[in-house]
Amino acid sequence: MQQMFQATSDIIDCKMRSVWSRATEVAAVCGVLAKAYTRLRPDQATLAGLTHMIGVLPILAWAEEHPQLLQDSLTLDRVIDSIHGSLGTMILQRWDFPDEIALVPAHYTDFERRNEKIDYTDIVMVASLQLLSGTDHPHAKIDWSGIQAFANIGLYTDVETGQLNELAEEIDLAKSFIA
Repeated sequence: MQQMFQATSDIIDCKMRSVWSRATEVAAVCGVLAKAYTRLRPDQATLAGLTHMIGVLPILAWAEEHPQLLQDSLTLDRVIDSIHGSLGTMILQRWDFPDEIALVPAHYTDFERRNEKIDYTDIVMVASLQLLSGTDHPHAKIDWSGIQAFANIGLYTDVETGQLNELAEEIDLAKSFIA
């Protein structure tokens, strides 16, 4: 996976490193959450976390070939936000990933999603939100109480990152294995 995050321009390289860093953080949290709170396979949860932003890569590759996009990072960020999920799902389906993993990129930011049975999308959604807690990212301002994924996993939304902090050592260890 890390070999896919290579670029020739400094701007794209910086963005790719940021995506890779984010993906490894989410992957580490996913694996630990799956092991601690669910019967889902931790290795599959980690894979779902690593690949949840795979759709960003072809967008950045395309932007690298069209330098005018690099001059307007806000537009590039909007393009990434709007299509990376569906593009990521198409890529993973094309690579014959099982649907339980392939559908994650398209749905991990669908906070209105109502799935009564826990799945890898729930794990990635919760891991992403917990990692954004306390930042200025727009998703950090979302009220978690209405998000079904937290209930599916068995995490309390009013505690926020408290439960995650209890698993900090395991998460750090998982990050070191992934990175």
